[in-house]
Amino acid sequence: MNCYNFELNISAYIEGELKQTVRQELSQHKENCQSCKQKLLEISQMMENFPNLVKVTTSRKFNEKLQIRIGKIDNLGPALWERLLQIKPLGFEPAPALGLFLSLIMITGATYFLLNQDSLPHVDFNKLSTQSPQNTHQNFDPSVISPKQNIPSIADSDTSGRSNAKHLGKHIKLVGGN
Repeated sequence: MNCYNFELNISAYIEGELKQTVRQELSQHKENCQSCKQKLLEISQMMENFPNLVKVTTSRKFNEKLQIRIGKIDNLGPALWERLLQIKPLGFEPAPALGLFLSLIMITGATYFLLNQDSLPHVDFNKLSTQSPQNTHQNFDPSVISPKQNIPSIADSDTSGRSNAKHLGKHIKLVGGN
């Protein structure tokens, strides 16, 4: 046993957590080495005095305030990511605010895509024809056609659902104007 191994195992020796063989080796080393015997005595006294020490309590934000003061002393401000984490949009912590922001983006994007649905794309089948350039005079007949709608639009129909012949010839008059 050497002094280095003794110092590594000194707290386990005091607390009685060592196996019997290692404990005996440490005891023999302690009897032969005065500096290790003195270290063991000092550490034992210190551990006995721990329960008698007054406990100090700090505020919840003590560590945060301490880091800010250390940063000021070093003339270094907080890192960029620390400053970003201190931002509280609408009073929310950063993670919930990010979730709210992303959900609003998703809702806005989904609404945009639902309201702006595209129709079938226009495809020029003559350009896609695999025929040779000599036979381009033949027209390609697509199998997909756009159906014609025979449903009248709102502007074409009367709102009452019936036509009134006596009002058909009249012009629109502006109220309060010419």
